[in-house]
Amino acid sequence: MTCTQERIQLLTDASKHPVFAQFVGELSEDDLSSWLAAELGNANALDHFSPHENVQSKAIAPNHILHIVSGNTPHAAIQSLLRGLLLGSHNTIKIPSSGSPDLVSWIDSLPEQLSQLTITTDNLDSVDWAAADAVIAIGSDRTIESIQKRIQPHQTFIPHGHKLSIGIVTDASEEAASLAARDVSLYDQRGCLSLHAIYVDESDEGSALDFSRLLADAMEDFANHTPPEPLTVSEAGAIHNFRETTRFLAANNDDVGLLESSENLDWTVVYQSSPTLELSCLGRCVYVKPLPPNLDLLGPEARHLSTVALHPFEPATAEKLSHLPAHRICPLGQSQSPSLFWHHDGFAPLASLVRWKDIG
Repeated sequence: MTCTQERIQLLTDASKHPVFAQFVGELSEDDLSSWLAAELGNANALDHFSPHENVQSKAIAPNHILHIVSGNTPHAAIQSLLRGLLLGSHNTIKIPSSGSPDLVSWIDSLPEQLSQLTITTDNLDSVDWAAADAVIAIGSDRTIESIQKRIQPHQTFIPHGHKLSIGIVTDASEEAASLAARDVSLYDQRGCLSLHAIYVDESDEGSALDFSRLLADAMEDFANHTPPEPLTVSEAGAIHNFRETTRFLAANNDDVGLLESSENLDWTVVYQSSPTLELSCLGRCVYVKPLPPNLDLLGPEARHLSTVALHPFEPATAEKLSHLPAHRICPLGQSQSPSLFWHHDGFAPLASLVRWKDIG
């Protein structure tokens, strides 16, 4: 069993792998040490007892973590495994049926001291479930519900179900459009941090309709330098249906507008006057809507909010939005790049997994 500092050094080197660097970013030893200290009190809390008020305390990592990951993006899966490896736990990763080549590529590159803590599998059996001290699940709400039924009282369960994100723009400028295009387009909306709608404050000079045109131009620019991944037949069909439905509504309603990439399905921008938050069909399809005076008007889908991206970003404005169900409020353009220290769906990624042993 490696000590914490050895794992930090190994993970720092492993973070240089192209896949990890693309989705999470290269990490330094200071990054990982600071992360541990922020959540566990000090960077060596897993190795020895340390003063904790009038007792001595030591963090105890799960011996075995079961990670059940989704196939939409490797980002969350890589982050989940990173947490398990940093804690020094053994990790079993259930690979989705659609595969996850980027995740597997990073796992295959791990040094022996970390790879011996990592097992991948296509199917879970009763032994895998029984061996887990903690289960981290990423998927649809239906998947989360089915997994939760198998969790035993002694097992820690960290669920990451259906989520989506939005942008709020109070300065409807070309800069805001460029930042929004990045947050919508990156990873082709396959993750919970992807924006499905941009809400535009119309109390100033800008309008949602005008911003939809700026966003369309920015989406085109983004697609030119970062083209989307090839679509499956079903994904392409969903975008065609989304566009045709919107086209029909726009032909009969001035409160709806459609802007789309020509000769391909690279991006779609839909203007709607209705404030109700809706899921897009993914594939870089996004709604632009006026910001309502009362954000409760966003409707029931708002309960699934993961991130709200603001432009311009001001802490005072962010605090006014803290009543929303979203667990993260960040600058527009950064929704897809959370800090290492973020609380994914409100969970402290490391602290939520450990238990504590006290002396005194």
